[in-house]
Amino acid sequence: MDVIVSRSRIPGTTSTYQYRALVPLAEVAVSRRPRCVVIQAPIGNGRVPSTRIADVVAPTAWYERELATPLGLAARLNLVARRIEALIVHTVFPEMTARLIPLMLALDFDPCEASYRVAVAELNEAFDRFASGIDTLMAADLGLYQGCDLRAA
Repeated sequence: MDVIVSRSRIPGTTSTYQYRALVPLAEVAVSRRPRCVVIQAPIGNGRVPSTRIADVVAPTAWYERELATPLGLAARLNLVARRIEALIVHTVFPEMTARLIPLMLALDFDPCEASYRVAVAELNEAFDRFASGIDTLMAADLGLYQGCDLRAA
């Protein structure tokens, strides 16, 4: 499946950027699309309807909200999704070395805005596959390798 990875400069700041990894809605399982939060991901000069990684990897129980909170699923889902996002972003933008993506990152240099489509392993309902080994999860587990197939958006 494809993921859109972007680095966007925060307006009015000097070298402060926001990093995101979003899944185009076309890559999300049809049954999950109505429940996804829609975010417009930047691609070149346009935007593509996309969603957060958490909405894609979430187990079926996540959509049954009565079960999600008592089981602590919300916190675990957030951790797994943010770790997956960090691994994807780091593969594309090596300057992002944080274990989890911060809201914004101030850099000593000005790398400019960029966005790419990158192919990753299937993430639809992948929570159970990744949650147990989240501490040892690596980019290779997501089908990513240095020099992976980036397609300029």
